[in-house]
Amino acid sequence: MKPKNQHQLVIYYLFNWEEFSLKDVINDSMFFKMQTRLSEIQAKFGNIAHSRSVGFTNRFGRKGNYKIYTSNVSNQRLIEIYKSYE
Repeated sequence: MKPKNQHQLVIYYLFNWEEFSLKDVINDSMFFKMQTRLSEIQAKFGNIAHSRSVGFTNRFGRKGNYKIYTSNVSNQRLIEIYKSYE
């Protein structure tokens, strides 16, 4: 399964990684538009990913948060969606 476009790349991460953040995706493939492509997929196919917010405090004492994504559907369903973007 080698992704040929950005939509397939989002599904690839959901299929192969148990959980990930945008930072993980950027470090892996410099794919900054992951959240946009995920929202486009979810608008078309329904909720396929669960996101939870994780808070942190940086070294200057400022609070921030980021999202961790996990798959919400079966691997078979992810494969069907993946193939629809070929």
